Amino acid sequence: MRNFKATMVSILLILVAVAGIFGYNLTHETVKAGYVGYRYDRTIKHGDERAIPGTSVLDEPLTGRVTVNPFTQEILTYPTTIVARNWTCLEEGDNKTDMSMQIGSQEGKNVDADIYISVRPLDMSKIISSFGLKKFDSIVDNDIYGLVKGKLSIVAQAYSIYDIQASRSKIQEEAFSLLAGTLSETYGIELVRFEIGTLILPSDIQQKIDQKTEAINAVELAKLDREKQDEINQKIVDEQKAESEKELLKRQSEADAAAYEQERAAEAALKVAEMAVKEAELLRQAELLKQDSFTEAYFRNRELDVQLAAVKAINNSVKTIVTDGSGEGYGALFGLKEILGTFN
Repeated sequence: MRNFKATMVSILLILVAVAGIFGYNLTHETVKAGYVGYRYDRTIKHGDERAIPGTSVLDEPLTGRVTVNPFTQEILTYPTTIVARNWTCLEEGDNKTDMSMQIGSQEGKNVDADIYISVRPLDMSKIISSFGLKKFDSIVDNDIYGLVKGKLSIVAQAYSIYDIQASRSKIQEEAFSLLAGTLSETYGIELVRFEIGTLILPSDIQQKIDQKTEAINAVELAKLDREKQDEINQKIVDEQKAESEKELLKRQSEADAAAYEQERAAEAALKVAEMAVKEAELLRQAELLKQDSFTEAYFRNRELDVQLAAVKAINNSVKTIVTDGSGEGYGALFGLKEILGTFN
């Protein structure tokens, strides 16, 4: 009997513990890291100062382990980090849903566009006021998806179907600007990234564009071939010009060398001629000096002869030796003057 009572007590304790654990888990929730929680309370009426305007959600961010009344309350969680989505078409073997967007062109033709987007919740009050109790993943996959498709279509409709692919970057910038403003100002969500990936045009349009592209490529290839040939021709012309200039320089150098040698030879000949002229001038001057000396000596001798004749005429017995002025003639002249002086 005692064993039975002990067993019943143990079972009761176990039941109480299990109930306690169950009750604790039922009345407590954990807000995971990277998320923030908000308490939705069904007992709070709209207009309550504690609640986010227009909702029954208490304007009090929660983190970690929080208490909750499972009968009247619910904890709503929102990420505080970036949430990314790739809305793309199906590839071969892919079992996912085709999330690519159909956007219209200026002509009303539809284009399938792959979209890559990243957002981050900033103002939780705006998000809750705008979307109520929706989970943030649902907001991104439905509401933001529809918003992106609408804004992108508005931008794309300003472009021709034939220009959409070439204008993808510009369309992307314009759509980003529209989306970023609306998401931030109206919904309290930051648009971190928005990119347009592959654009799939209708087959007939794509065929025409491909044909046009092939024609343009053919023209560009012909242009490149012509430019390449022009480069080859120019290279040949440049080589010929360089060779001609090289030959001309060689000839000019040879001509300059020959002219230099001729100039040197002419200078040498001129110097020889000048020396010959100087030599002839010296010889002429020597000859003139010689002639002058001969003439002077001749007239001097004649003068002495006349004087001697005069002396002999006066005194025939006087013998006088007439010599030159160095002691001979000069002495004779001196002696003659003395003789002539005796007759005065």
